[in-house]
This record gives sequence, structure tokens and C-alpha cells, in this order.
Amino acid sequence: MKSFMVVILALLAGVSLIALGVPRVIAELVSIPSAPLLKQIQARQPIETEDLEILIASQRSGISWSLSGRKWTDLGLAQMLMAEKKKSSDPDRLRLINEAIYSLKTGLAVAPASPFAWTRLAFAETMKAGQSPAALSAFRFGLGVAPYEPSLALARISLGFAVWPDLRPAEQRMILHQVRLAWKQREERKWLVEYAIREERINLMRAALLRTPDDLAAFEQHLLRLSN
Repeated sequence: MKSFMVVILALLAGVSLIALGVPRVIAELVSIPSAPLLKQIQARQPIETEDLEILIASQRSGISWSLSGRKWTDLGLAQMLMAEKKKSSDPDRLRLINEAIYSLKTGLAVAPASPFAWTRLAFAETMKAGQSPAALSAFRFGLGVAPYEPSLALARISLGFAVWPDLRPAEQRMILHQVRLAWKQREERKWLVEYAIREERINLMRAALLRTPDDLAAFEQHLLRLSN
């Protein structure tokens, strides 16, 4: 009798594990179309509206099968990018921004330790209301989770300089350090110089590179080349 009960309990445990695992497997399968699109976004390559629609639909399908913080935050990213393609007068722009904020907050409720999701939320809040307290709060949470994440350097420079007067001295020093880290990556230099010119942040860039004279000299050369 005991042997029989052990077998039954083992079978029940196996069925339970399968029942728990199947939705996750299906969620990953229906999300397959999103993988190359997310890599395209991460590589900072242009993405078409049709591809964003596929990405949004794919993430929603995955979420319907399994609760995943990552899928929610990837959905929020796609909704943000879709909103960027809309004119400021288009009511769909604000709707998409609000949906992105909801998706990102939902994802962060499941997985709050993602600096990428906090940074995305800071961008979404900025898109909605400029340099608002909500945007600054999300930005700070992201910094707190992972202060020196190299792949977030450009995003943090952009956000950090936008809210510069509201940052604490320690946070300002952190952003200047991000500039030095990014400048070491030669492929990022053109972006940094173009951003400095476009957003009138040249003096802040200079302040960041002052500690490394060779980098400052290289910045000035790039600046002169792009300004002419």
C-alpha cells in the first residue's frame, strides 16, 4: 500500500511540474518572433512600425501564457518606440506612452532589480511629462540597482544631463564617470559629440573629460570636425 501511495504521489508531483512548465514553454514559443527584433533594437538599428507591431503582439502572447517581468518590460520598450513614431499631436502617442509606463511598472513589480527596466521607465516618464519627479525617481532607482552598467552609459548620460540641476553632487559625479566610460569605446564617440552639440551639453562633456587630457583633446578634435 505504501509503495502504491508513493507512486501515486510521484505521478501527481510530475503532473504538477508539467502543468507549471507547459505555460512557460508555450510563452517562449509564441515569443520567438520577438528575439531578432529585440537584438535589432539593442544594436541601435532602425526598426519599422510593422516590426514593432509584431514585437508587441508577440510579447502580449507570451504574457498571456506566463507572467514574466522581462516580457512586460520588453513590451513597454516596444510601446515606447512605437510612440516615438507618432506625431506629438496624435492621440495614439500618449496612449502608447501610458501603456508603456503600465507595462514597465508591471514588469518591475515582478522583477524590480532590472536597471534596464528602470531606465526605460525613466525615458517613458520623460516622454510623457518631461523632466518630472516620476522620471527622476525611476532614473535614480536604476542608478541604485547598477551604478556602473556599461551598456546603459549612453542612456544614463542622456537622462542624467537632462535632469542635471536636480541631481545630487554624488549623482552628477556618477554621470560624468559614465561619460568617461563611454568615451573609451571609440564607436560611441560620434554619438557623444553629436549629442553634446544637439543638446548644448558641450561644457558638461568637457568637465567629464577634464581628468583625462588626451580624451579631452580628442573630444575637441571631434567637436571641431563636426562643427565645420
